[in-house]
Amino acid sequence: MNRQNAWHAYGRPGGCVGRLTSSAVVLICAAAAGFAVKVLTTEADSRPARVVDAEGDADLGRLSLNADPRLVPLTGDRLVPGRRAGYSFSVTNAGPDTIRHVVARSVKVAAPGTGDRLAVVSVSDPACWGIGRVECIFQQLAPGETRTVRVVVDTPADRPPRGRMVIHTFMGRFTEPVGGTIPMEVLGEIRATTGRFP
Repeated sequence: MNRQNAWHAYGRPGGCVGRLTSSAVVLICAAAAGFAVKVLTTEADSRPARVVDAEGDADLGRLSLNADPRLVPLTGDRLVPGRRAGYSFSVTNAGPDTIRHVVARSVKVAAPGTGDRLAVVSVSDPACWGIGRVECIFQQLAPGETRTVRVVVDTPADRPPRGRMVIHTFMGRFTEPVGGTIPMEVLGEIRATTGRFP
């Protein structure tokens, strides 16, 4: 029942004082024995979340990032060089604002004798792509929204040094172009996903 209908339904009886609050209509009626108070609750005002840009005045401390700590094989129970493996990461907006243009990136950490190219096979979220690394630009994250990204990669054909492959995932925002490239400022913690080869 909206406020206008509340007045129509109950009227303003003689000797009553009407008061309109943000979420209720209050009628205070004088009676011979004292005062009677009738509260007619109505739906509270619904105000849409403010929309802010990650590259502008957004409070990016309200964003959180999580990533799987282990790279897991797609087949079998252990990682085998040259075979596929997977991991996932997620970005959550705690609110209260809607945040636009949230950037997340996954990169392979270069080890001695190896490159830093991540051999991405597939990425589950359409806001992401994988060419040598995983990059996501979430156009909009509403308050309370979580985006989870599942990634499949080809592991190196040769066993990595010390039998370990590390992927770093982090959030960031783009800064001013420098020498034809657009650097990215890393925000928050870097999450490590580690693959261990026997």
